[in-house]
Amino acid sequence: MRWSFLVLVAILVFDVWYRAHTFAPTVVEATGVNLWPATVGPSEPLDCDEAIYAHMGRRLLAGDVLYRDLTENKPPLGYWLYATPIALFGYNELAIRLFPIPYVLGTIALLWWIGLKLSGPAAGCIAAAVYAIVSTDPYLYGNGSNLEHQMNFFSVASLALILLGWTRKTLWPLALAGVCLGAATLVKQVAVLPIIVYGAAVLAIPTKSRAKDLAALTFGLGLVLLLAAAVLIAQGAGVSAYDDIFRFGRAMATDTLPEPGAPSAWVRWLTGNADPTGKLPWPFGNTNYLVWWATGSWPLWLAAAPCIAHLALGPNGSAGRKLVAAWTVAAGVQVVLPGLYWAHYYLLPTPGIAVAAAVTLTDCLAAVRKRFRFADLGGVVVVLAAILGTAFLQVRDYLLCPPQELTIRYKGGGQWVFLRRLGLELAQRSKLWEHPTLYVWGWQSPLHFYGKLDGASRHLFVDNLLRDQAERDHPLIKPRVEEILRDLRTHPPALIFAGYPPFPALRAFLFENYMPTNLPGTFFEKSLPSTQAQTQSGIGLWVEKSKYRAFEQAHAPQSGSFTY
Repeated sequence: MRWSFLVLVAILVFDVWYRAHTFAPTVVEATGVNLWPATVGPSEPLDCDEAIYAHMGRRLLAGDVLYRDLTENKPPLGYWLYATPIALFGYNELAIRLFPIPYVLGTIALLWWIGLKLSGPAAGCIAAAVYAIVSTDPYLYGNGSNLEHQMNFFSVASLALILLGWTRKTLWPLALAGVCLGAATLVKQVAVLPIIVYGAAVLAIPTKSRAKDLAALTFGLGLVLLLAAAVLIAQGAGVSAYDDIFRFGRAMATDTLPEPGAPSAWVRWLTGNADPTGKLPWPFGNTNYLVWWATGSWPLWLAAAPCIAHLALGPNGSAGRKLVAAWTVAAGVQVVLPGLYWAHYYLLPTPGIAVAAAVTLTDCLAAVRKRFRFADLGGVVVVLAAILGTAFLQVRDYLLCPPQELTIRYKGGGQWVFLRRLGLELAQRSKLWEHPTLYVWGWQSPLHFYGKLDGASRHLFVDNLLRDQAERDHPLIKPRVEEILRDLRTHPPALIFAGYPPFPALRAFLFENYMPTNLPGTFFEKSLPSTQAQTQSGIGLWVEKSKYRAFEQAHAPQSGSFTY
């Protein structure tokens, strides 16, 4: 037991170092110490989700209230948590990169404990090590600061507490399991799914305390949800929160139009999304627009199904093993339910897969030592090959790849590199205004973060539903479009960036009050649409007319620093 704890500590230290490769250039510039093999160029920039979450976190610290002053279709806890690194370390890129590390470390420790309880200390160490590698997979955006890390921490904590409750035969772990599952649900709605698994598991065990166990579990879950609702109501955001989380969140799943050429849902769970022309990435097609979500971990995913089956149906199957297998299946369903199939959703089943692989490997090794059978030896070979193959891919594609290249090669993120540079430019040029604001009709939220520019409307992020229904008489979208236009007319922003073609009313507002620019004479001139193209499509950067000439003539020197 002691040796396995020391191994856990070593894995936790390794994980901090391993994840830090993403922002290693920032650390090297600050300390002069380089501990990574490919510290070339700047750190990886924030993507659109990370940037908008960070911007909202800063706004919350400044006194804004979620849903009342900032709209979002997810529950509040993820945004409340996002404010913590900004409060501790400031509104900067490094703070956001540090944010997920405690949650990932906590998940690793919990998986170590679960593996230990199910199959001994070796299984615990293997589960922890596998998750440390796969949770940082850049193809799954694991090296970033997506909310799936918080979801996994709270959900795995609930799973561990259920197992502890069964061991201790007391109620308080089950109540805390409900609390943790409630916390996961307050990050994203789909995280509530394991309550079905937990409820069925509690009722399936023939004990006199089943009713009390189920009551404790649901009490903990309900308590957390009610507390969050009470906070929002006290802040005057109750009605807005209901509209955003329940009405708009449901419409996102049911009313969002499929992307042109998107594959059928029957295969999309496997292939992931297609490019705008309908072409799929390798190994299903040849588009370079995006990459397959499992490119860096496919050996482990191939082994996942038999490992989960072994966990649930194997000869050593216990109630705890069956519970972990069912939890993993529920996590997989969470990937599918939203119907969006973003790569970072696939992080959700990885804790369960790590445990399943670890338990299967140690079981097969124990069986081989006891009595040699080719089936057990085959299990050892398959699982070990899956783990080592995934580790090889991750070292090659993550650890030996320069940090900024991670987003370009694996996330379609050349746009994030460009938007970081453009945001820094706008931060300098926008000093022409006393209190400049920015409105983005699109996904280019890094302009808010790197430009240090507040939004001009509480509607900060244009999702596909808002984009597609802006010109239609959708009962939820029409009021939002009207509110956006009202906000822009009441408090005209200094700058507007249209990443999507603007709807007619927004286009008319742009032409009446703004001038297009592609920042002539700068690096951006060849990347931004020409003013002629902007006049035709509306896409591009628009500047308030009164400051247009001064804005174009302003000089914003490009910093050679890697610290953003």
